[in-house]
Amino acid sequence: MADTKGGEELDLPSELKRYYLYARGYSFLIRHKLAGKVVDKVLELVAFMDYRLHILLCMWHPNMDTRIKLFRKRGLQIGHGVFIDYGVWVDVSHPDYVVVEDHALLGYCCTILSHDASLNQFADMPIKAVTTRIGYNCAIGPNATIMPGVSVGKHAGVVAGSVVTKDVPDGVVVGGVPAVPMTTLADLFDKWQKDMREHPERFYDHQHAFRAPSTPWDDRITWRQEGLKIQSALSHRTGTPFDYILEASQMKKSGDQGDVEET
Repeated sequence: MADTKGGEELDLPSELKRYYLYARGYSFLIRHKLAGKVVDKVLELVAFMDYRLHILLCMWHPNMDTRIKLFRKRGLQIGHGVFIDYGVWVDVSHPDYVVVEDHALLGYCCTILSHDASLNQFADMPIKAVTTRIGYNCAIGPNATIMPGVSVGKHAGVVAGSVVTKDVPDGVVVGGVPAVPMTTLADLFDKWQKDMREHPERFYDHQHAFRAPSTPWDDRITWRQEGLKIQSALSHRTGTPFDYILEASQMKKSGDQGDVEET
């Protein structure tokens, strides 16, 4: 098998190539971890020194755990196992009115608002501040906007780019501007598995670290029992030197399976 380094092709035996890929991948990983710790601490200091940058770093700090910590310092009530992607904008003046329950997911560049100052802008009218709640194990899609006072129910979903002006019931997926009910999570499970049966090549297995331990519809999820042959997570590529580790792990897995079949 061959690999390239600096434009030159390397012709290595399979086992040597695997160790070579591991070496390149893990050397990148070590540099990434060490540099990341330094960058994290420097940016935390910057956030401490300047509250304006604190707000921006809540959105763009490279480490999600630190983003969540900075959000909590602003007053957000955030549960356990929450996933907050890059660019999430949470109400600047009333962040303490925002509640994010356990295992919720906030997608890239979504917006969560908890106050309305529209009439205050035009006349001698007060600002309205109300609690906005992101429910247990729900998912807010990228670039969606949750308006002040809205409650997104448990196990609910909001489609990317939607503007949610009314409460979302448990287990319902909404979308559009303004958002309206589109489907239920139960129906979505069924449609997703149907697509998996027809096009398994579109899917790969991934154990999400922030997933809730269970849902009311777990009995509808049958693809593992059915033995659907979808792709391994090792087949996924990231476009970074982490791919060297994935490639080496895939080689090892293929070799181990070959050994089993031969015996």
